[in-house]
Amino acid sequence: MSMVAIVPVANLAAANSTLASAGFGPNNFSVPAYTGRAATHAALHAWTDAAFQTAVQAITGVVVEISTGDPVTRTKALIELQGAVWGDQVPELPTTGNLTAGSLYRHDGSLWSVIQTFNRATFSASPETYLALIRRVRNRKVTEEWSQPNDQFDSYNLVNPFTGMADRCTKDGKTYATKLNANVWEPPSAQWQEIDPVTGEDVVPPVSPWVQPTGANPYPMGTIVTHNGKTWENTGSAANVWEPGVFGWTDITVGTP
Repeated sequence: MSMVAIVPVANLAAANSTLASAGFGPNNFSVPAYTGRAATHAALHAWTDAAFQTAVQAITGVVVEISTGDPVTRTKALIELQGAVWGDQVPELPTTGNLTAGSLYRHDGSLWSVIQTFNRATFSASPETYLALIRRVRNRKVTEEWSQPNDQFDSYNLVNPFTGMADRCTKDGKTYATKLNANVWEPPSAQWQEIDPVTGEDVVPPVSPWVQPTGANPYPMGTIVTHNGKTWENTGSAANVWEPGVFGWTDITVGTP
């Protein structure tokens, strides 16, 4: 006898926090399930434990199934009842046949979502070639190599429901955490904070001189720069393109009254 359960992503952080507070450990709901390109649910499996089952059943929005049988088969079935798909269980990207919009496949270790129905034999090159037809879906549970976001489904955000932290990525051997929502900029840039991958602490870089943004790389809130012999903090805009001393910056030079 065992339990499988699933909650919407909107309830995920609260569900895991409630279970952890009750002494059942962190991140119990940890299996991502997808609807199209979005991670919409999180599932779990647990062997018989009456107290844990009672705690899970009390969670808002939870769907629970308790029975015998293969846990993988039952977890997959419960996910599909919610209209979602278990990412780890989707088939490999085929080389022939029609691929239907909304379908998910695996290719080179990543999850791919079909945007428009197309024939795989006709469009037979690597899926990266056909971004209007099929897109890679980021694994929200792990820190992956940065890839250029195309829209809101790909962008990096301040709260990752599966980790409880800001989205992270790696680039050129370094680890970064986003400093703003809907981040589509490439690191390293002012929109990212470098993170020590071992300690998880911020890597504090030297304060850089202010450079006039071109519009494609504005300064996010909290950025610190030097300009005209002073040190400035961006306190005025989440996408600041103004010169320090003109608008949006606060003089934080040591000794400034």
